[in-house]
Amino acid sequence: MNGLEQPPIADAIYVVLTRPEPDDHIRYALSALGSLAKRRIVVCPSDYADSLRAILADRPGDVVLPQDGPSVSLMQGYKSGLLWLWSQGEVQGDVLLTGSHVIGPLLPLDPRALDLAAQGADIYAPYWHNAKLDHRLRNDPQWVLLPSLDFTVISGRVLSRPEFRSFFQNFKPAADYWEEFRRTHTGLSAVLSAIDSKVIYPMPETALETFNPSTAEIHRLVAYDAPCFPIAVLRLDPILHDLYSVDLKIALDDLRLRHPQIYELVIKYVSRNIPPRDFAMATDSYEVLPIAANQPTKTDWAFGRIAVFIHAYYPEMMPEFWGLLQNIPCGFDVFVTTANAESRDQIDLFLKERGVSDEARQVVVVAQNRGRDMSSLFISFRDVVLSGKYAVALRLHSKRTPQVSRQVGENFKSYLFENLVGSRGYVANILDRFEQEPDIGMIMPPVVHVGFGTLGHSWFNNFAPMAALAAKMDIKVNYDADTPLAPLGTMYWFRTDALHKMFDWPWAWEDYNPEPRHIDGGLAHVQERLICYACVDRGYRVVMAMTPAQAGRNYAKLEYKLQLLAARLASGNIMFQRDQLDMLRGSARGIVLRRLMEIYGSIVRRFPWSRRALRPMGHFARRILNPKT
Repeated sequence: MNGLEQPPIADAIYVVLTRPEPDDHIRYALSALGSLAKRRIVVCPSDYADSLRAILADRPGDVVLPQDGPSVSLMQGYKSGLLWLWSQGEVQGDVLLTGSHVIGPLLPLDPRALDLAAQGADIYAPYWHNAKLDHRLRNDPQWVLLPSLDFTVISGRVLSRPEFRSFFQNFKPAADYWEEFRRTHTGLSAVLSAIDSKVIYPMPETALETFNPSTAEIHRLVAYDAPCFPIAVLRLDPILHDLYSVDLKIALDDLRLRHPQIYELVIKYVSRNIPPRDFAMATDSYEVLPIAANQPTKTDWAFGRIAVFIHAYYPEMMPEFWGLLQNIPCGFDVFVTTANAESRDQIDLFLKERGVSDEARQVVVVAQNRGRDMSSLFISFRDVVLSGKYAVALRLHSKRTPQVSRQVGENFKSYLFENLVGSRGYVANILDRFEQEPDIGMIMPPVVHVGFGTLGHSWFNNFAPMAALAAKMDIKVNYDADTPLAPLGTMYWFRTDALHKMFDWPWAWEDYNPEPRHIDGGLAHVQERLICYACVDRGYRVVMAMTPAQAGRNYAKLEYKLQLLAARLASGNIMFQRDQLDMLRGSARGIVLRRLMEIYGSIVRRFPWSRRALRPMGHFARRILNPKT
């Protein structure tokens, strides 16, 4: 598995920090460590011990060391494993320290990398923390480069030294993360300096330029084949991704090519633990795709013909839909739902006259006028999707958005259409992405920033019913706090397997609100916000795509609104801005205002006709916010 005839390491100590469900990356690590080490020593919370013993059952000599409590700190875990080893007598060789806080090892490893004796080294570390560049540590450590303990091999010579043993025997974990980090790395660097240890890394010591490359330079770690992928960079506050200029997208694109199995484990971890919008921001999953194709003559893709699902409640829009369909450069079949038999016949004749064969088209009347474009897809064409005939599909519908002005509604429709099927070359570039990256489950337009006040508030009344429904459907993801990752407007490209749970669920027409009571908080709006989470739960990614023209128009509006708000805050630093707004939000005036606006918004969205009667409430709320108005 690793290109080595014999395991190069005597013992591997693996620390499981918390009790997860049987996690893929833990199973992978323990299997891989079985080829790198003669014995695996696993330290874990006590209630996870039996599960881990079952995983290790293939080798009777392996050891599980349960610890009291629901979690184990990394250093406490290392300490427990080393103390157990020392209690067994003399250490028989090199020892590897790692744990569930990283995903790895990235196999195959260079056989020479872990052979400390051949390189005259005492420690192999995956990367370092640069104390010289960290103002918090400049006066503490003996060494400039503090070796990381994320995936670290320590020689038998170092393990047998009394100074090293004393450090771990006397080590006491701290409640504060930074204090434990400082104790660990500054204390350990002093010991290693005292015993004149040599540390080696998989990259030159001039390769990394930040104090904490395990997050800030994750793309360089992957490029240099560091042996593990730190989970901390996935859990890092998205704002810090911005402030530290972290390039997680490059790292993951490189990882997909170099180590596809590790990439898959990263995406699985993300799908269960990271809010999808946070991950989309951290990985720059917003694509401005050219309107000209990268491969202009290409007409076939590996996934074959696609399905185009159209809900044409307004059949007079069929000429507009036909124009959009001409932008699809590959073979496709058309599936249309409409409101009545007369519209069905008109649409069917329209498609037939334009050369769409009987086998390539299907036009059906919805069983009930409930659920609009949601029920017409998830019920009417459930069997088509679940048949497995189509791998990739497009969803369009005759959107009017009657709750807003005609101009705003038309702009929104154009925004969706252009960002999905803006040109033949643009669509070809979308299809290329589906072909090249099998873990992309959806491609959709981002949140619209022209004409709508959805930014930061587009859960509206839907979060609680959505979470309850997701639990019933066994959709397990970490939901976004403010704005859901959702195809607002419900038009999108999708991989059919990615939305399996949405199509497999037994929806009924009676589950939807009867017309015209298409209200916020009803099933259709809940489904709109559930789609992406069902995709992520299935282990897929969501990508936002825009044409250059739409990106320019929406960025201009978004930046202006952001500047308008930020200029009224005390600082230009986003972290301070967030703190200031959180403080205002927690004040008595802020709490009252927010609650009044939530009540007002909830009522108006459910009963639009009440807006005029409740308008004085809105003016009252504004006077609370700014008495001078």
